[in-house]
Amino acid sequence: MLVPLRLRKPQGPLSFFSMTTVFGTPVDITLSELAIEALFPAAATADTLCAMADARRV
Repeated sequence: MLVPLRLRKPQGPLSFFSMTTVFGTPVDITLSELAIEALFPAAATADTLCAMADARRV
């Protein structure tokens, strides 16, 4: 499943997409509810975040 996330910031819009990975099978109780969700920046957002990080270092 891919879910977009868009945020408005003074630096401009930030776009991320979320991916969820679920481990195990319904029969395997130890892994049946283990899920990892990760947010990844879109290309333009990655550039904006890098610029924001560089500005904080100065």
